Amino acid sequence: MRHPLVGFLLIACIAPAGPALAGDDADWPCVQRLVPQISPAQVWTGPLPERSMWADDGEVARLGAEIAARRTSMEVAEERVDAFARSLDAGHKVRLTALFGRALQVINSDRASLIAGIKRFARKQAALAARVREARVALKSDTLSGEKRADLAETLAWDLRIYEDREKSQKYLCEQPVLLEQRAFALGRIIGAHLDD
Repeated sequence: MRHPLVGFLLIACIAPAGPALAGDDADWPCVQRLVPQISPAQVWTGPLPERSMWADDGEVARLGAEIAARRTSMEVAEERVDAFARSLDAGHKVRLTALFGRALQVINSDRASLIAGIKRFARKQAALAARVREARVALKSDTLSGEKRADLAETLAWDLRIYEDREKSQKYLCEQPVLLEQRAFALGRIIGAHLDD
């Protein structure tokens, strides 16, 4: 087994890096800057959507949620948008703008949940790192009996393993909000291509 000091040094090197690189939010562990919400102007060149545009349009509300969902492939989303655009007549710009607005609303809601989950993850990692530091200090103490020292050393090794396993997951977690931003941009392009049809 790797010596606990190696893992501790790893924690000392990794733990502070995330928030310093990402901005002012101490709970944000990702290298990517924290953008809590995607604004329409970031991913859409058409008219700005208003919530009232899809509030009473069940078809737009359902289709927007479907194409925004991560489980829907972009190929299927594009087919659904194309079919919807072909079905429209006069006033199609309003409904296409509403479709984009609804899709972005769903994506922003999904991103907000992901971001909250990433922040919870970061707080747990920070608490675990603090526990590891406390255990290291305690192991240097002369007050521990042999059995307590052995138990604490075993707990420390386990905590280090958990910390390192979670660190491997962090890159994947941090990519998810970015992928949703890319999805919003792609949907904006797909829907926007029909505005002048």
